[in-house]
This record gives sequence, structure tokens and C-alpha cells, in this order.
Amino acid sequence: MHPEKIETGSNGLIWKNILPDKLISQVKFHVYAAYKTETDISWAGSKFTNHYNRIYYVESGEAVLQFKDREIVMKPGYIYLIPAHQLVSHYSKGDLTFYWVHFQASLEANLDLFMLYATIEEINCIKFPYIKDSFDALASSMKNRQSTASLMRMVHLMKILEPFIEKLSSLPNLPTSFKHHSLMPALDMIHSNLTLPLEIQELAELSNLSAEHFSRKFKQAFNISPKRYILSKRIELAKQLLLENLSVGQVSEQCGFCDLYHFSRTFKQNTGLSPTKFYKTYRIQD
Repeated sequence: MHPEKIETGSNGLIWKNILPDKLISQVKFHVYAAYKTETDISWAGSKFTNHYNRIYYVESGEAVLQFKDREIVMKPGYIYLIPAHQLVSHYSKGDLTFYWVHFQASLEANLDLFMLYATIEEINCIKFPYIKDSFDALASSMKNRQSTASLMRMVHLMKILEPFIEKLSSLPNLPTSFKHHSLMPALDMIHSNLTLPLEIQELAELSNLSAEHFSRKFKQAFNISPKRYILSKRIELAKQLLLENLSVGQVSEQCGFCDLYHFSRTFKQNTGLSPTKFYKTYRIQD
């Protein structure tokens, strides 16, 4: 359906419709998980990535987020955004109470709005006093698995995202449409062939670019190198398969790793746990 730009109504009323934005209107939001956590120095993780966005809100205590080029001390009353595919380490300084949400804001080709156009952000919530209440409501909604509950989760997520959307809107060069269409064939190839060897040259040819130019353009567009992106998608798939009770050997093969040793070493480098330890730690007990 394509609404008219200008419409007329009763009594001579004339108005202009707000038409869908070429970029923002296509975003699909989804909350994967949201909870309140009370922990201590056991909350720690080293050099891992996630395929979803994360937001933390600290109620009490302090913790440290470490990135490649900066370090952030998480403090009470602040909210923190970590876009998808960021390499991060974290640790708590002591007792820590915080809220967190994992979510996507997906665009075409399995990309994410915040991965493309946002950065790691720290915002004081003094202007947004409702953030804690929104997190409480969002965390409580996780108990409701009805389809309509997804709509309420999006409502709560939008309130939590308001500080970041406000900051995103203030950027002088925020694109009004998706600008990376030439890379779509390569992304489709990656997502469809995670079990196969993927050569950068082959991906570059799909975009009619040299391998060097393709890698540079990919990194500029998505804030991650093509090799790192492929690896993150394979690790993402591996975690899912492990939790579905496949053997480590089966997971290694289905995620495109050349041998079991290489898979186990790479998995531990990216998650901090061996595949076996990951399965034992996170599997859902029947």
C-alpha cells in the first residue's frame, strides 16, 4: 500500500501524510531477553562479541567495559549501548546490580541499524528518569510468551532506546536511506554458506571490487572486517548448535571449520569458554 502524499477530508480539510522513511521505517525491532541481575566479581568475560545489541543500566555498584580503543566504567544512573559485533571484555569491581536487554533493530540482509549507524554510548539518565521503570516493565514482560506480549516489549524497548535515538537524530550526517546495496550479494553469500570456505576474493567479485577495496569498503560500512564478520556469524551458529545438543565434532563441521582443534581454539578465543564448557554452562536442563 502506498499512501498519498496529500489527502482531503470532510469540510475541506487538507493534510500532508508523513510518508515512510526509506531507512527508519524498515527497521524491525525484537527483544531477545531482558532481566535484572544481582551479581559480584564473578560477572566477567574476556574478548567476546554478540550478534545482537546490548543495553545495560546500572542500579548499584560499578563495572568495567573494555573495548579495543577505550575503557568505560559503568556507574549507577547511567545507561550503556553496545552495538552488535563489538569486541568487548567486562568485569565487575564488586557487588553489582544492573538491568540488561539484548535486542535487534534489523534492516535488510541481516544487518542492524545500531551496528551500522551507532557507536558505543554512555548516557546519564538524569533527563530520562523513567528508564528504570521501563526496564522493570520489560523484565517482567519476559514471563509472558503470548504473541501480543511482543508488542508491549517493543513499547518498553522504545522508551529505553529514547536517549540513544535522540543522540542518533542529532548526528549531522545520518543517512536517510540504506547506502550499502553493492555489498548485499556478498552478505547474502556469507549468510547462505557459513559451512563452506569463503574467500574474500570471491566475495569481492560479487560486488565488482578488488579484494582490498572490498575489505576496506566492508569495514567502513559495517564497522567490522569481512573476515571478522564471517567468524562472528560462525560462532553465533556454533553456540546455537551446541545448545541444541549436537556434538562438538558435528558443530565444527556444520560451522565451516577445517578441523576440531581449530574450531575449539577459535571458539574459546571468542567466547572465553571451550565448546564443551559452554555447553555444560548454558544448556537448558530437561
